[in-house]
Amino acid sequence: MNRDPWLEPWVPLLHRYPKTAEILELSCGPGYDTWFLAQQGFHRITATDIAPEALALTSQRVPAATVLHHDLNDPLPFADQRFGVVIASLCLHYFEWEKTLGIVRDIHRCLADGGLLVCRLNSTGDVHYGATGHREISPHYYEVDGQAKRFFDGGEVLSLFSAGWTTLSMQERTIGRYEKPKVAWEILLTKDATAAL
Repeated sequence: MNRDPWLEPWVPLLHRYPKTAEILELSCGPGYDTWFLAQQGFHRITATDIAPEALALTSQRVPAATVLHHDLNDPLPFADQRFGVVIASLCLHYFEWEKTLGIVRDIHRCLADGGLLVCRLNSTGDVHYGATGHREISPHYYEVDGQAKRFFDGGEVLSLFSAGWTTLSMQERTIGRYEKPKVAWEILLTKDATAAL
């Protein structure tokens, strides 16, 4: 089931957070990461996605998860500081820069003080999946097969999380789950307890 075991190295860190803490998974897709988290003993999971068919698959794989239809263009429909952990894998790259900053601020709002954000972002080194050879809308933001996609360099990752976050890890990794190698940033951050964005 675990086609892309990117969360495996972070399981010990995730287990430092109370198992009763709620986990929010943004853009869960067909539920592979949701399933993996449930297998690790995390059962209070809210999984969101824009695609009803993805939510249906997630519900089949993890019946105990709460699934919710949500478009990241819209504000997150959750109370402040509700979640102990937020997972956002390859879902923050479809937006104009200011919109991307706003989504990150909203994630920050929904995280408890000291809560953990685990995310992956397209890298500018992701040449097989759109980082080169496409019409540029704005710097590192391209029209790829009719869809806008953003690719991040290291400075842009740091800028995206410059306020209200402490970075635990920031690594550029190659993902092997697709037909060709995909390059992405893998970032772990905690929400600064005193920060108000």
